[in-house]
Amino acid sequence: MKWLSRLITVLLGLASVGAVKQFFDKYTLLIFDKEDSGETQEDFNAMDLRGTPTHACICGSAVWNVRAVFDNYEIATYFLDMECAQCGSLATAPTPLDREGLEN
Repeated sequence: MKWLSRLITVLLGLASVGAVKQFFDKYTLLIFDKEDSGETQEDFNAMDLRGTPTHACICGSAVWNVRAVFDNYEIATYFLDMECAQCGSLATAPTPLDREGLEN
């Protein structure tokens, strides 16, 4: 009976080695550190501030990267997700309806 247990252990070990070999044959393993990624330190300090519409980032910047659709040389539509041009934090863009809510 002891030989059967050893045989099963050896077969499971061989199957595991085969599975690991098949994984590495199929996929390429890449390892990066911060210097290799090309990202700056500012990229790691970005926060997700989405929810309440805002005009200024917590880092003090008022410049945002916004996705927009143009029609006849004017902004026709813009997405509400925006990114701070300085620190990369995500925020929610304000709309005219948000201004009306503050005035009431």
